[in-house]
Amino acid sequence: MAPRTAVVPKMTRVEQKRATREALIESARALFVESGYTSTTAEAIAKAAGVSRATFYLHFRSKAEIVQWHMSALEQPIRDAYRRLDAFEDPSLGEVTAWLNEHALFWRAHRAEFASMEQALSHEPLVSDEWFAMLRRVASGMDNLLGRQSSDDARLRARLHVTSMLMSTDRNFHFALVQGHDENFERLISVLAEQWLYCLTRVD
Repeated sequence: MAPRTAVVPKMTRVEQKRATREALIESARALFVESGYTSTTAEAIAKAAGVSRATFYLHFRSKAEIVQWHMSALEQPIRDAYRRLDAFEDPSLGEVTAWLNEHALFWRAHRAEFASMEQALSHEPLVSDEWFAMLRRVASGMDNLLGRQSSDDARLRARLHVTSMLMSTDRNFHFALVQGHDENFERLISVLAEQWLYCLTRVD
C-alpha cells in the first residue's frame, strides 16, 4: 500500500492576507537596512516579498506606512519602559543608570527599526508628526511624576521637562547605538542619568 501524502491545509484568506502583510514588513525592514530608506522603493519591497506592486498597495499606501507600523509596534514597550522609570519611589542615581542601560539593550535589539525611522523622519512629515505625538503620549503616561505636581501649570512644566528628556535620550541613543558613536557611552549614560534624576525628582 502506497504511503499517504501529507495534506497541507490551505491558508484561509485572512491568514494569507496576514502572511503577505508580514512578508512585506519583513522585506521592507531588510531593504531599509541594506539599501537605506530613501533608496528603497515600494516595487523593491514587493519583489522581495514575492508579490506584485499592486498587492503592496492593497496593504500599505506607502513605505512610510511601514515605518509607522514599526513605530506603533515599538510604542507599547517604550511606554512600559518609561512607566518602570516613573515607578521608582525616591529614585537614586544608580537606579536611573541601571534603567538607562536596560533601555539601551532595547535600542540595540531594534537598531534596524530605529535606523529606518530616523531616515524617514527627514522625508516623511507623517512619520515625524507621529514620532513627536508618541513622545508626548509617553510623557503624559508618567503618572507618578505628574501626580506629584501642585498645579496644572506645574504638571505642564513637568510634562515638557519629560518630553525634552525623551528627545535628548532618543537623539543620544540614536548617535551612540544606531550610528555607532559609542566610544564614550558609559559617560553619556552617566550624564543622562543625572539629567533624568533631576527631572524625576523635581516638584513645583
